Amino acid sequence: MVKTERGSKNVFNITDPKRYRCQVYHYHRRLSRLYLSVYKGQRNQPAFYILFSDVAYLEAPMSWLSAEFDIAERQECIALMAQVGLVGEAIHQFPDAYAAITDYARLYQLRSSHSIIRIIASSAAFLRSPPPDTE
Repeated sequence: MVKTERGSKNVFNITDPKRYRCQVYHYHRRLSRLYLSVYKGQRNQPAFYILFSDVAYLEAPMSWLSAEFDIAERQECIALMAQVGLVGEAIHQFPDAYAAITDYARLYQLRSSHSIIRIIASSAAFLRSPPPDTE
């Protein structure tokens, strides 16, 4: 089961997530969906896929080591949204001004030895097979 609470660690409950590597598989821009293929060790076939829905922001290389995603606290997500222009500075004076966005946005993040991955999306899902709408 995928964790959804802010502050959650190892969101996808993967045993030994640092033994996996992720790769951007597909981005469906009309639906704002990001698919990652996740490989165990040096295997060439994905072990599973991860889907992020309603993606508003992505900061990541095309591939990286580890699948240990966490969900940041709400304030960290809002700070990044303000920094990159997804919400205006009014959010600091009127916290509910962007409630329609900030109530649903999650900052999924992963810190590997070589990079920091940050994805702002409304939800994430664990998929066993390739996504049907990417073929």
